[in-house]
Amino acid sequence: MKPRYLLWPVVCFFLCGCGHTVFLTGEATGLTAQNKFRIVHAHDDITFALGSETYTGRWIYMEQGGSVGFGTATAYSGGQTATANGMFVGLPTGGGGTYIGSAPDGSTLRCTFAFSEWNLKGLGSCHDSKGEIYDLQIS
Repeated sequence: MKPRYLLWPVVCFFLCGCGHTVFLTGEATGLTAQNKFRIVHAHDDITFALGSETYTGRWIYMEQGGSVGFGTATAYSGGQTATANGMFVGLPTGGGGTYIGSAPDGSTLRCTFAFSEWNLKGLGSCHDSKGEIYDLQIS
C-alpha cells in the first residue's frame, strides 16, 4: 500500500466533525443565534449576534470525572506464589463550561452548559444583562 493512501484516514479524522454548532434561542423574545466551532478546544474569541447586540467572549470547557485505579492479587498453592498487578484508567466522557461575552455597549451574555463527549451533544442556558434567558443547544 502506498504511503499516501495511509494519509487519507488521518486527514478525514481531522477535517470531519471538528466543529459543533451552538444554537441560542431567547425564551421571551425568540431571538436566535448560532455559531460553529470546536467545543473542547476553542482557542479564539467566540461571537454570537442576538438582535442588535453582538457578543464576543471566551468559551471555556472543562472535562469532569475520570478515575485511576490500582490493584494487586496474590494466590498461594502448594508452596507456589503467583502475583498479578493491575491498573486502569477511566477517561472522562463529558464536562461543562461557561461562555462570558460582552457587546460594544457594555451589555453582557453569560452562559453555562454541559457537554457529552460520548454523543457530542450538550445543553445549557444563557442570561443577558437585559434579563433575557436563552436556551443553549450544542449539536
